[in-house]
Amino acid sequence: MGKTRDLVIFIICMLGIGVVQAQQQYAVDSTLIYENPTLGKMLELQANLSDIVFKRESSILDREPSFRILPTVKRIPGYGFSFGLGGAVSFYTDKTNLRLRRSEVPLYVSVAFTKPFSYSIGCEPSFYFASNAILLKAEISYRDWLEYYFGVGYSTGHKPEYEKDRYTYESRLIRFKPSLQLRMGNDDLYGGLVVDVWNEQVKDPEQFVVSDPDYIKLVGNAGEAYSATGTGVGLNMTYDTRDVPNDAYRGVLLTAETMLYTTAFGGNAKYGTLLIDYRQYLQLGGRKQVLAWNVTSNNVFGNNVPFMRYATIGGINNFRGYYNYQYRDKSMLTAQVEYRYWLQVNSNWGVLLNRFGFAVWVGTGVIGPNPVKYEALLPQAGAGIRFALRERLNFRFDVAHNPVDDDTMWYISFSEAF
Repeated sequence: MGKTRDLVIFIICMLGIGVVQAQQQYAVDSTLIYENPTLGKMLELQANLSDIVFKRESSILDREPSFRILPTVKRIPGYGFSFGLGGAVSFYTDKTNLRLRRSEVPLYVSVAFTKPFSYSIGCEPSFYFASNAILLKAEISYRDWLEYYFGVGYSTGHKPEYEKDRYTYESRLIRFKPSLQLRMGNDDLYGGLVVDVWNEQVKDPEQFVVSDPDYIKLVGNAGEAYSATGTGVGLNMTYDTRDVPNDAYRGVLLTAETMLYTTAFGGNAKYGTLLIDYRQYLQLGGRKQVLAWNVTSNNVFGNNVPFMRYATIGGINNFRGYYNYQYRDKSMLTAQVEYRYWLQVNSNWGVLLNRFGFAVWVGTGVIGPNPVKYEALLPQAGAGIRFALRERLNFRFDVAHNPVDDDTMWYISFSEAF
């Protein structure tokens, strides 16, 4: 019964996918000229909806607003399936400026039929002004989601038992994180100021959570529930030369951000963070052969850091060989390399078979109480199948294994992990 249900969910997912159009311009792959009729009808419907909503007129340079929508499905070990719907409006803040990049306002909703019912709503707008000299961005989100907590450190996360009636809590989070970035002498390099305001409530913590020493240290005599508010300011820098962000063939992404959270602005959490994320993509000879690698360092500093803000290893994008948030501590460092290859069949069947590809990867990570003291090495490896729903929009099925806990897990999602 379970396998039949999973198959039905998979088929619905494949038939119901909408179309996401990348902002960047790239050559259309002639081997993907085959189009699913359902996708074609959805694309036509979206174009007509854009015409109605924006009273769009014909434009050679296509400087008018556009609208797109994308239904999604994910499967994460320990959490099960979640379903979502995302939409985005893109436009130019000045249609007469031909150098200006498109601004975008994306909105997404995701639900999971867990007990309790989980859902999240988010929006991450980005606006370009003054010939791309000014970039205004924000992360706005609200969620009520079931989460796992196995404690802090390697020993608590090692070989966990995913018992929902023992290791879970309900997380209710609201967050507003705007940033103002200025171009720094290079069209791809931006830096600026970040403000972050968040409140998270830990509700209905289960037996292990309330008895954990690190949790008790935070809660004190306040009872089993816990609530924290963070108000922080910081600096960030982004260097991005990727051809298409959600499925890059070439380019580099380097992001660095440091934040200081203090009670001076009304919060009750005092700590600092430092995040560095480096990704590079190299297109090899032939069609769609990509070598990608990623190095990430995430660190928090302070003596009373909310456990929800600790650095973590594990998850559908972070480190697929480990469960979501499985290992948690003040510092983590991961490195992984992935090879992506698409079939190249020169026959009448090629228009369909060339939509299939695969990926293999290896990686390792470390986690510990500070950036120079790590407790254990956490290797992982995996392989996955890809199906191009449309150019630069892939469905992925991944299987990953880690020898530390001897766990094997599988994921369903869209776009690449990094």
